[in-house]
Amino acid sequence: MRICEKFFTLQGEGEYVGVPSYFVRTTGCNLRCAWKNPDGTITKCDTPYTSWKPEAGEEMGLDEILEELKKHKCLHVVITGGEPTLQKDLKEVVDGLVDNGYIVTIETNGTRFIPFEFDENVLLSISPKLKTSYAQPEDSFEAKLHERNNIFKDNIFKYIDEGARVQLKFVYNTQEDRTEIKTLLKELGNVFDNQVYLMPQGITVEQFQQKQKEMFEVCMEEGWNFSPRLHIDVFGNIRGI
Repeated sequence: MRICEKFFTLQGEGEYVGVPSYFVRTTGCNLRCAWKNPDGTITKCDTPYTSWKPEAGEEMGLDEILEELKKHKCLHVVITGGEPTLQKDLKEVVDGLVDNGYIVTIETNGTRFIPFEFDENVLLSISPKLKTSYAQPEDSFEAKLHERNNIFKDNIFKYIDEGARVQLKFVYNTQEDRTEIKTLLKELGNVFDNQVYLMPQGITVEQFQQKQKEMFEVCMEEGWNFSPRLHIDVFGNIRGI
């Protein structure tokens, strides 16, 4: 896999929040997310060095990852990006980690289907990018790329049908997102509310605070889970944590 960074930390989002985890961040993404903030500014992907301006990174395979894992006290590995399903050897790495006793979370936007050997030790964390992620000039190359590639619903169906253990983790920006999420969940039918997580859009604690009270109420009313972004809450938007 083509990796731009790797580090040991606590998982900051979703089902395993707070759990010691080894992160492997791949470089390259097929989307170009951008959200409009209340003050009119635009927030791009929180890891633009893997998407908008992807770094070249370095090759790293299963053996190298297993060697790194020996240095840390953890059983969890998070493969994230960018978009890790673009990596040709992702399945080989995931299956190898599971065979060696590790629990693996794959962070994906859901736009590509990869037939993993799904079992209870693989969590597919799908973060579908909603319409509020299209906040960029409509005629730009990035906007056209984002719209063309942001097709995820059929893949979510496939993953569920294959028996994947799935969490749906949505970036929450406005009430428009709530409506879109409810529509999507109704279409999916077989995704339970306790598999749904909302996390605040933004890259600063201040931006999170603008949304958290509203998100708190939405999660209570809909039966969804509230996910912090623990790493940013504690350290700010820095790399390697």
